[in-house]
Amino acid sequence: MTPQLIFLISTAISVIVCSVVLRLAQKYSLAMQKPRERDLHQKPTSRLGGLAVVASFIVTVLIFTIVLPKASSDFGFPFAVWGISIDKRLLGILIATIFLSVVMLVDDFKGLPPYTKLVAQILTALILIAAGVGITYLNNPFGLVIKLDNIAWPIQIGADVYHFVFFADMLFVVWLVLLTNATNFIDGLDGLAGSLSFVAAVILGVMSLQMGQISTAILASIFAGSILGFLFFNLPPARIFLGDTGSMFLGMMLAVLTFVTGGKLATVFAVFALVIIDAFYVIVKRIIRRQNPFTTADQTHLHHRFLRAGFSNQGALITIIIFSFTFGLATLYLEPKAKLITIGILTILTIGMFIILDLKRQKIKS
Repeated sequence: MTPQLIFLISTAISVIVCSVVLRLAQKYSLAMQKPRERDLHQKPTSRLGGLAVVASFIVTVLIFTIVLPKASSDFGFPFAVWGISIDKRLLGILIATIFLSVVMLVDDFKGLPPYTKLVAQILTALILIAAGVGITYLNNPFGLVIKLDNIAWPIQIGADVYHFVFFADMLFVVWLVLLTNATNFIDGLDGLAGSLSFVAAVILGVMSLQMGQISTAILASIFAGSILGFLFFNLPPARIFLGDTGSMFLGMMLAVLTFVTGGKLATVFAVFALVIIDAFYVIVKRIIRRQNPFTTADQTHLHHRFLRAGFSNQGALITIIIFSFTFGLATLYLEPKAKLITIGILTILTIGMFIILDLKRQKIKS
């Protein structure tokens, strides 16, 4: 069974699950988001789309594990639980997914303080680290690799001994927290978080195939299919939203795929550069205004600036996706030094885009 076929199966399962969740959410008015001043939607819309994406992903992974046990064990760390063979990292991904989704589902229904969500993100990262997700070095475009395993402490849990690799594990924690919050930040324009995550998943999947990492490519295919099925219901005008359950799951899986493909941070950064730079831009502006950078609700995000500059929802979405896909695709065929230069150019272009959007906005207002 090829990654392409698994991608189609995952997409079909996602479409079915999303349609069922949408019908139930509308029938029983579950987790409905009423329009607020900063929102773009005009009527109450359910935030349970993320639950559908997560459910689709888990179901497809379990099917993949049962049908293709060898591919699962080839993922890197063969493991057995209750007599069933499953890769240890894959088991960790499922446990982390369920844990993070349960916490964020509570947030979608009742709301949680920001610090609670941050703690949940960190604990999720620790679950994944304990399962073996991580890297011990980064490629250095200027020569020798950057080692991340210089400091390591053994930790014994029962009969097993784990190693806390300080720099490597801290990098993963920071990267997961960054991506989960970045995807959450941009989940204000219909289809944006899902589309960018889909682009990143496809590129990482293709990269895995190029490197001969079939199991990782299959995981990326399952993830991409789960997103694509949801996008049929989330593209403008959206009938259902990701909610924090979905946006946090997307960020978590992107962090995982980044590391299991060998630390392809530059690739994911290229795809998400617009929104990552935008997130820092918004945070800095809020700090300057002496506002809480993580709890303040306003219309200062990138998609808001596109809309204020005269773009339609669809126009803003397509522009951002094309920009991100072009640079993400370029990282597939560039040497490390060229990737670094590309990121530098991307950063300059992003800042230039911010300036152009602000100028266009001022022109429209005058």
